[in-house]
Formats: sequence, C-alpha cells, structure tokens
Amino acid sequence: MREITDKEEQFVSTLLKHSNSDVVIPRMVLSMKDGNMGSISFDITGEQSRAKQLVAGWFTDSDGTHVDFELTIDKQGSLYELDIWKVDFSPLTSLPNEDEIKITAPNNA
Repeated sequence: MREITDKEEQFVSTLLKHSNSDVVIPRMVLSMKDGNMGSISFDITGEQSRAKQLVAGWFTDSDGTHVDFELTIDKQGSLYELDIWKVDFSPLTSLPNEDEIKITAPNNA
C-alpha cells in the first residue's frame, strides 16, 4: 500500500470529469502486478469486486507505444481500479497530459 502520486491523482481526476461521476479519489492505493504498466487498485483491503466501467480510452506513451486504460468502480460506488494496458507489455514511461487522452467510453464523453 502506498500514497497515490500527484500524477496518478491528476490522471484519475481528469478521467472522472468524463465520467459524470463525483467519486472521491482515495489517498492510498496498491500498485498492481502488471509488469509496471501503471495499473493501480483503490481496493486496499482486497474485499471488493468490479461493478462497472466509469470511463475508458487510450493514449500514446512517451516512448510511442499505444496504451489502453479503464477506470472502474466497485459495488459500493467507490473507485475500484485504474487498469492500464500497454500493448507491448513494457513498463509505462509516463502518464499523459489531459490533451493527450482519447476517451472511448462512455460514448457521450
């Protein structure tokens, strides 16, 4: 368990703007075992489960690699995971700025 970084918090906050959701961003997160692609879990107790997607999309990492992401909530409506998948499975170089994010879901975003 660790404190969320400023860049992670900024990225999640940007995503929440596109979700029409007023979910609180927790201060503590867990780094997920994903080969350092950048995924984090907000379920620090390991007792929740994914309920639904809030927002999804993609960006290009600073090394030129396509990166997909999905922000989800649990059954209580709290943030569950920020799942990041870099298509070549390499470690994430950096999180994007707001103008570099392409939202694909929800469709009205």
